[in-house]
Amino acid sequence: MLFFRLTLVPIQEGKMGDAISYAEEKVDEFMEVPGLLQVALCENSDGQLMSWSTWLTEDAMNASSERLSEALGGLKDLAAGPPEISFGKMTAGQQYVNIMKGDREGQSFVVRIGYGAEYIEEKYDEGMDWLQNTVYAGYEGTEGLLGAFAVDVGGKFVTLSNWDSQEALDASAESFQKIMADAQNYIKSPPTIVTGECNIWRNMSSFPAGKLSEWSK
Repeated sequence: MLFFRLTLVPIQEGKMGDAISYAEEKVDEFMEVPGLLQVALCENSDGQLMSWSTWLTEDAMNASSERLSEALGGLKDLAAGPPEISFGKMTAGQQYVNIMKGDREGQSFVVRIGYGAEYIEEKYDEGMDWLQNTVYAGYEGTEGLLGAFAVDVGGKFVTLSNWDSQEALDASAESFQKIMADAQNYIKSPPTIVTGECNIWRNMSSFPAGKLSEWSK
């Protein structure tokens, strides 16, 4: 089971450019971290520095936390407060196009992340089935959608979708609102939704098109 880690860092006013530049200088230090499959960073629509990473195992994620903290240690001088960190197992998802290691080098993508939604525990399995077999299946063929995933971060969900462009993301707004309305059957409160264009990312593995359960490194 793959693991996912999301970090949100509030940045001092006027310092986001410095924070992005610092992260860009450091991102290649992640390339040789054992068990790290991908890492990405961007400024999100709430004005936070947002980073996320995908891991082969929970042990790999835990073993490298100190190393990654050291690599990004310089951000503490730019932060306006402590980071908000959430992590957990990826429970549902689908890759809609092949993203092979080395592909899309130099290209940006747009991300939409939802976090903080507490799920109704007794409806967990039903909700996962709805997400994988109704939502993600329904997204099949959506122009510009690269992948969409859900993560259980201990009683709450993080959801993520990656898009080729802002235009593709914007075109999904009506469908997304319907999904969010239907999601109220499975969650206690709506998530916080943030977006951002990501120019800083690295893939250390290939992600073939298909359901999350079908992936292999």
